[in-house]
Amino acid sequence: MVLMFPFSYGFSLLCVVGSLLAVSSSHWLGVWLGLEINLLGFIPLMVQGFEGGQGVESAVKYFIVQALGSSFILLGGFSLGDYLFSWFFGGCGTAFMLFCFFGLCLKLGVAPFHWWVPSVMGGLSWFCCGVLLTWQKFGPFFILGGFSYNFYFLLLIFGLFSSIIGGVLGIGQVQIRLLMAYSSIGHWGWLLSLLSASFFSSIFYYSFYFVLSGGLFYFFYIAGLGRVSQITSAQICFIFVGLLSMGGLPPLSGFVMKMIGIQGMVTKSGVFWLGGLILGSLLSLFYYLNFVFVLILATDIGWGGSAKFYSSVSVSIFVVLVVLGLPFYEIFLCLA
Repeated sequence: MVLMFPFSYGFSLLCVVGSLLAVSSSHWLGVWLGLEINLLGFIPLMVQGFEGGQGVESAVKYFIVQALGSSFILLGGFSLGDYLFSWFFGGCGTAFMLFCFFGLCLKLGVAPFHWWVPSVMGGLSWFCCGVLLTWQKFGPFFILGGFSYNFYFLLLIFGLFSSIIGGVLGIGQVQIRLLMAYSSIGHWGWLLSLLSASFFSSIFYYSFYFVLSGGLFYFFYIAGLGRVSQITSAQICFIFVGLLSMGGLPPLSGFVMKMIGIQGMVTKSGVFWLGGLILGSLLSLFYYLNFVFVLILATDIGWGGSAKFYSSVSVSIFVVLVVLGLPFYEIFLCLA
């Protein structure tokens, strides 16, 4: 288990503190410092979380990418400070903020900076995979939302590319980690596009994605899934429901994410952008179904497995949250 490693709780705390520091700071130096603390806390978890040295390789790749993104942010912050004589958010200097925008997009792993996500995901443990696709995106996402009004058109373009690329490249994948990596790229296409329309709606979408994706990875973690041959028929049912929810099939919770995205895009953006996002989602739903069919064909019929797993209260709660999604949309309508 990942958290049995010495000082793992301390490194996890660094990840949380770093992200919160970056989000709460109105100063570019504080933003950069928070993201670096988060990175230094996550790297040791990646190194010890997978056997065979693959964790080290993934950690090195992730460190290089994040260091490059931080360099862009620091360059933009210094340039903005030299131009405005201030390192605080706001004001003009959009050309200098472009460096920060590209740096944050690189950290998020959205198209056209998506190339590192599948490569890094392939060598991580389930715990680190879940953290990478959920909490590690928390800081850059909220920072990007702080000045998203300056890059409305770029957010739409990057969002459209991410949705389509995440859908196309995921077709034919039979490895769960790579499938979830391309799924994440597709979902972040929706998030970027929605960020250009409504920051409030994008927070709701991110919250739903955080819970669904994190819960699915937690299921993979406690089930100890490694290869397709290790998956039982009962576990396929959990994966099937979770992936259909991630694909946005009604009346599951993932459908609420898509409804929030569609509502926000219709009111603020054109039908062209929305059509591209829906196309990417349909492609994602196709490879979700294709992956489940592969699991069914490769697995012997039977409901064997760990009694401890099937009696897990946390898994039961996750299934309830996945299935009962429509009431959450009513809550969103009341708050919007």
